[in-house]
Amino acid sequence: MQDPLIGRHRELARLRAAVLAAAAGPGRLVLIDGPAGIGKTRLAEHAAALAAECGLRVGRGFAVDDAGMPPLWPWHRLGRDLPELAEALAGGDAAQWENSASQRFRMFTAFAEALEAVAAPAGLAVVLEDLHWADRTSLLLLRHVAAELPHQRLLLLATARDTADGPYLEQLPDLVRMPHTQTMPLTGLSVEEVRYWLRHAAATLDTAAADRLHERTGGNPLYVRIVVESSGESDPDPLSRRSFRRLALAQVDRLDAATQTVLRAASVLGERIEPELLEQLTGADVETALDTAVTAGVVRHPDNGAVAFVHALIRDAIYAELSLSERMSLHRSAAELLAARADGDPSAAGPIATHLRRASGPDTDANCAHWARIAAESARTATAYDEAIRFHRWAIEATGPSAPGPLRAELLIELARSEFEAGRIDDSIDHCAQAGAIAERATRYDLVVAAALVVHGIGTPRVIATVDQLCRSALHGLSADTDGASIARLTAHRAMAAAQIGECDRARELSATAMATAERSGDPDTLLDAIHARHLALSAPQFLAERMELVERAIEIGDRARQPLARLWGYLWLASAAFQLGDLALADRAIIALEQVAERGRLPIARWHLHRLDATRAALTGDFAAADESNNAAFELAIRMGDESLLGLHHAFRGLMNMVQGYASETEAAERFAAMRHAPQIPLIRIFLPMTRALAGDLDEARALFQEFRELPGTFQVGPHWLGLLYNLGFTAVLLRDKETAERAYQAFGSDDGYYLGDGGAVLCSGSIARPIADLALTAGRVDAAIEHYQRAIAMDSRIGARPFLALSRLGLADALRTRGTPGDLRAARSAITAAAQEFRRLDMTHRLRAADALLAEIDRAARESNPLTTRETEVADLVTDGLANREIATRLVLSERTVETHVSSILAKLGFQNRTEIAAWRLRS
Repeated sequence: MQDPLIGRHRELARLRAAVLAAAAGPGRLVLIDGPAGIGKTRLAEHAAALAAECGLRVGRGFAVDDAGMPPLWPWHRLGRDLPELAEALAGGDAAQWENSASQRFRMFTAFAEALEAVAAPAGLAVVLEDLHWADRTSLLLLRHVAAELPHQRLLLLATARDTADGPYLEQLPDLVRMPHTQTMPLTGLSVEEVRYWLRHAAATLDTAAADRLHERTGGNPLYVRIVVESSGESDPDPLSRRSFRRLALAQVDRLDAATQTVLRAASVLGERIEPELLEQLTGADVETALDTAVTAGVVRHPDNGAVAFVHALIRDAIYAELSLSERMSLHRSAAELLAARADGDPSAAGPIATHLRRASGPDTDANCAHWARIAAESARTATAYDEAIRFHRWAIEATGPSAPGPLRAELLIELARSEFEAGRIDDSIDHCAQAGAIAERATRYDLVVAAALVVHGIGTPRVIATVDQLCRSALHGLSADTDGASIARLTAHRAMAAAQIGECDRARELSATAMATAERSGDPDTLLDAIHARHLALSAPQFLAERMELVERAIEIGDRARQPLARLWGYLWLASAAFQLGDLALADRAIIALEQVAERGRLPIARWHLHRLDATRAALTGDFAAADESNNAAFELAIRMGDESLLGLHHAFRGLMNMVQGYASETEAAERFAAMRHAPQIPLIRIFLPMTRALAGDLDEARALFQEFRELPGTFQVGPHWLGLLYNLGFTAVLLRDKETAERAYQAFGSDDGYYLGDGGAVLCSGSIARPIADLALTAGRVDAAIEHYQRAIAMDSRIGARPFLALSRLGLADALRTRGTPGDLRAARSAITAAAQEFRRLDMTHRLRAADALLAEIDRAARESNPLTTRETEVADLVTDGLANREIATRLVLSERTVETHVSSILAKLGFQNRTEIAAWRLRS
């Protein structure tokens, strides 16, 4: 099985950029390092495949862990793929080069020249693996070749372990200092990425198994793969196999018995060891034993003065060798020692709960649950949400399924809150549903309310339906006289659910009720929920003024509310309004404030919104590379969060970028279709099917897919999805030249074209709304209206520097002027299309540039057809228009006066005019 490239989006983007840069020149050196099994080879293979796709030749070499390896072995292996290099390596005795600098330099120079010759025709990618085992001469040759990269179309990609020493460590500083070097250190996968991998590759493994695996291996992909391959076994943990444990314990087995005894106890305390506690636990000479273990390379001394096992796998392997009774006894003793000195310190609760969970004895479960809840709250307060989730689960496990219903509901709600704050939306909503059902059976409607209010701001159909059901259940058991605040919050959540499913009129009704009830409560969290619902119900340009008032209130309340996302919403909505107003200075201030919220709260959803806003801001002004980078960062974070709706918005952004570029490749279309199979089947998402097929050039299939949308304009309610759906639907109608649907969409937009297409960064801000309205008008045959809208769009997009959309408006205006064809239109059209083409060229919008060039050719052809005069006659007519007499024209054009008189007579005859004044008037009109 080949490890999937999970969690390496940023590295892949950098490798792709390095390949493209090397293909054009100058070259690049990429150094990938990390521990064994971290995925260096897999990433190198992917880079080689990318290089091959881009037309580069590819060669590979590697070093081996063998004392008999000849000098320059990696380069000799490279010669098998690139025979042209073999001759340059064949000269002389390699063993002599180590001591003969001049001879070595001549060989290095010859080899570098041979490499340059191989790279020159189409570019070259050289992959050199496991250089931590490479000989000094091989590394000196690498340094020599790397120094020549500025003059070559060459990508050098080298991998090595991050614990390398010897020749590689000696040469590394010189390699890193070179101007075209990029370093790429690899670390383990995050716990969310391990869970994602196992969820898709090993259905028999649950979330707890993935978390346990990550904790033990640090997310090393090699060990994850071993588990995935053995997932059908009764116990997929590799440490459950004695052969695997003996491999990890090879160094421990050589130690004396006393040291092994201390290490056995130390394994119970964890990867990091506190000598004083270990001495209390064992009563042994701990200092001597640890010194022996350090010398053997089993433990190490970190900077903080404690002692730690060199790798968690060694600690786990020692621990796995303990008998069950010895293990449980040591854990109980450790818990008692730690509890005795805790003295009310909540930070001690985590270690105590950890030991109690693995101990035995009376009241162990009750004590474990007690300390786990304290530890969870402490971790949550410190925004360590993953740790909080772990402790919440322990508390639930310790109380067991027979715990009283209200207690179990409380524990599930506490878990769900931490999961939501950590971005684990699916887990959170599941536990809310479980808690709500238990609480309702126990007639504890206060707990049903709490379960209903945990998850908010998430628009997937499953979450909406679950939250709405919880709200309805809670409202049945509440009294308007005593539970006003809870009723307001539940009504607000129901309003948000209605808005998300398209019942926008009902959403505005419910949100108004929630606002009125919340105002009476005076509670900031209640009021913030009501504002949130009201803002969502009014999420359309028609309500921008009222939304700005809500934004101001949300920002003011955010500092007083207790909700973890309280300060997020106000600034996110401010950015939304700023984009629709075209106030980029205001948008930038909102983004800076949002960044501070994300840093302070360490909330993944806040960081995700920040990436989305950064992508939107960059795309608006034509920085497409930065937009892609931020979009990819948001996608990577969404994978870790496990929210399918957030993953879908990555593909939506890519789809809208295709709209800007005017093209989608077959590969992009296939990826989009695959992603949409798992997305909610709502019109806002399904419209991407015909749109993408049209952008890929398959117009017949696009028309078939578009049939269900043709009657939609004007039928759906104004709300959160209104603008996005109408824009995408109208764009597709224009691509397909569907005049009837374009007319319906034009009418649905109405006459207000004074705002911008922006929704706070969830997808993309596409410049002035006047441009897509103009596109619809032109397709529908309303040419004069289209010209007015395009002119408005040009003014608006010029004001904010929306370069791609300004160029698109000029392209549309040129087409509209050419279509109208009144006097002066062709000259104005040529001016507009020339400016558009220049911008498309600067922004590397190749498909739009091709369209602009084609339109320019049509405009020039139309101009020629509308002018019956020859080139010389046109020159004479222009000078007549300037008021020159025949003699002056003759002097200017170096002609005889009689020739000029002949040209003037011919012009009058061809145009049917009587005098020179009519010629001047005609030229001015045209």
